[in-house]
Amino acid sequence: MNIYDLAREAGVSIATASKALNGRSDVNERTRERVIEVARRLRYHPSHLARGLARRRTENIGVIAMRRYNAPVFTNPFYSRVIEGMEEEVTERNYNLLFSVLPAESSLGAPFQVPKLVREKNADALVLLGQMPSELLKEILERRIPSVIVDFHSPLASAHFVLSDSRGGEHALVGHLRSLGHESLAFVQPAAEDYSFTERRAGFEASCLAHGARGEVWAMPSNHWPAVEAELARRLGAPDRPSAVLAANDEHALAALRVAAALGLKVPGDLSVAGFDDIAEAAAAGLTTLRVDKPGMGRRAIRYVFRLMESPAESSGFEELPVELVARASTGRAAP
Repeated sequence: MNIYDLAREAGVSIATASKALNGRSDVNERTRERVIEVARRLRYHPSHLARGLARRRTENIGVIAMRRYNAPVFTNPFYSRVIEGMEEEVTERNYNLLFSVLPAESSLGAPFQVPKLVREKNADALVLLGQMPSELLKEILERRIPSVIVDFHSPLASAHFVLSDSRGGEHALVGHLRSLGHESLAFVQPAAEDYSFTERRAGFEASCLAHGARGEVWAMPSNHWPAVEAELARRLGAPDRPSAVLAANDEHALAALRVAAALGLKVPGDLSVAGFDDIAEAAAAGLTTLRVDKPGMGRRAIRYVFRLMESPAESSGFEELPVELVARASTGRAAP
């Protein structure tokens, strides 16, 4: 079944059938109703490709991301939920998502290649998900495709961003722990050089100063979990360990909980632990954390790119989502 068959069955021209289905005002109401009724009866669905060609759009939103911790981005507990929100929003708008996932490192130190979906203009707009090499980001943005960067920030003048309030979240979390009597805090800094991790560290350090707490940063040596847990064991096994540990994300906070259990430390009696993001595993582990509305971030990114498609001259800017403190069993009063 195609539009030629539909037009013949409805007794109208192909152009009239197309205009009726697309809600054009130059078709009278009786004709429109007849065409729509025939389309329902024949179970006709307009060709996505043909509609896109007619509108000079692909009706695709490209999503570009890098592998996270040497694992597919689709299995990442944070970004998989962001993608979920993006899928919901594009479905409502009758668009598609096209994905291009870059390796964690380019081969033999060569520069990253601009993804094929960008080179061949297979998308009307782009969502760039998370950390991205600056040269690649610059080259993509120079192609003037409406683009929004999620959970990452760059000084590029033409860029648009959707971010979570990392600094404000850390301020709330440090304040919560200080209210429980904790004076000595540590921040677990992952080895990945993510913008959000850097912002959370800055928020932690400023908040410790503001709240009169002793703060130290534990930089992890690697993104591989055995190395992370070995470093946490060394730090948590020291006699002068802090009374509370805040991690830049829930995955590292959960690693701290595993190590504390292996060392025989009581949580929260001997140690309080908190994270950031509120991934699914956080609730099951009783982890205090900062909740980021991950699907909401994805929906916001799609709405943003649609706005840019309509107003391509819009100046650079950002939208910041608030975070919510979720207090659970992993934090308690500091030991006297």
